[in-house]
Amino acid sequence: MKNESQSYDGWHRAVHGDESPASLHLAQWHEDALAVAPPVAGQKVLEVGCGVGDFATHLARQGAVMTAVDFSPAAIELAQARMAANLVQISFSTADAQSLPFADATFDVVFSCECLEHIPDPPQALREMARVLRPGGRLVLTTENYSNAMILAWLMSWWRGEPFNSGTHVQPIEQFFLFWRVRAMMRRAGFAVTQMLGAHHVFLLLPRLHPHTFVRERFRSRFLAAVFRPLARHVTFTAVKE
Repeated sequence: MKNESQSYDGWHRAVHGDESPASLHLAQWHEDALAVAPPVAGQKVLEVGCGVGDFATHLARQGAVMTAVDFSPAAIELAQARMAANLVQISFSTADAQSLPFADATFDVVFSCECLEHIPDPPQALREMARVLRPGGRLVLTTENYSNAMILAWLMSWWRGEPFNSGTHVQPIEQFFLFWRVRAMMRRAGFAVTQMLGAHHVFLLLPRLHPHTFVRERFRSRFLAAVFRPLARHVTFTAVKE
């Protein structure tokens, strides 16, 4: 894992190194996670794959007793700067999602946003998230889904022999996920999946047109949201540890 973490050190510094630590940047998937998350005030909360700490800092502001891990030392360094600039307390540490350094049943809630697709062994990471959750604890996880027009970008990358760029620069590890495969992995890890929320539905990619030309962020109708969920680029899962 050392080579991967070093690669992500460079990635985080290149993408986030010039950002002000006082300013928090929540992505749409963070907003989606918050929309389905249980109240976190007073809860022992873990974020797996915290990156540079924006979301962990936000959760700490909401009153969570916050712990956050990432396997990139550079990401943790930037995250600690955000924590200090925003006057909150978070226990940050460099750790591998596939071998979390916590006792069984430590946390009430685990968040993991857009991390699972960048882990070498996603099923093992999910088993670890289940292990550190208390019985009945909640997991809120967001990840990529490519049962949509983004598959054309994957095919083009393969055809050209180029690394796949999902839109946030080429990453050292990029799993190809379909949402039903993720749901199955979660169930095998010991979770009962209670909800799936799709966002950023990618219908078509055409040359020389902006990738968002044929995109619908979300559907207000629950029926339409369920019908078009296979075309969602990002899926938010909520689950309970059985």
